[in-house]
Amino acid sequence: MRKKYLITYNFLLAIGWSALLGYWLLNGRVLDRGGWGLLTVCQLAAALEVMHAGLNWVKTPVFTCLIQVSSRIFVLLLMLFLPGADLLSFVGLDGIALILIAWSITEIVRYSYYFANLIERPWSVLTYLRYTLFLVLYPLGVTGEVLIIVAAILAVKKVSVLLAIALGLVLLSYVYFFPKMYQYMLGQRKLKLVESSW
Repeated sequence: MRKKYLITYNFLLAIGWSALLGYWLLNGRVLDRGGWGLLTVCQLAAALEVMHAGLNWVKTPVFTCLIQVSSRIFVLLLMLFLPGADLLSFVGLDGIALILIAWSITEIVRYSYYFANLIERPWSVLTYLRYTLFLVLYPLGVTGEVLIIVAAILAVKKVSVLLAIALGLVLLSYVYFFPKMYQYMLGQRKLKLVESSW
């Protein structure tokens, strides 16, 4: 029963993130109400991964999963309340665009990888993509998240200095957690690509 649930969960989220990326691209890279709905459902569904890790249904460390999921949900909430005019950009893409590219591609590959392994049809190309694309997509996504947080700080400092300081502390946490998470993924990459003979 647990395996069937995890197969269904990973399949649905691979489809959900694919639908979101396709919808966003076909919509002229504009995130309208439908796009926001897809993004919110897909990202909030990731909160179940903390439960999966806590129950030992998956091998992911609970704390690593919690940090990843909570930071994304926090950024999602900021995005929902941040006026579009306040967005900051990098290489011509605003924080939301960077996040949509990085998160969507990462999650399509990741959930597809888990799905393939759960149905016992591992695909070496998926393994390679899962443990290689993050080299670029993780920093890209973090850049998008940082741009969103900075934009939120600039927007709220006019209203509440305390809230701006709190957001600044969240931003500082990236200095500590990003290298640790990236190092963890580098270790996983080395382990998994050796196992799969890449």
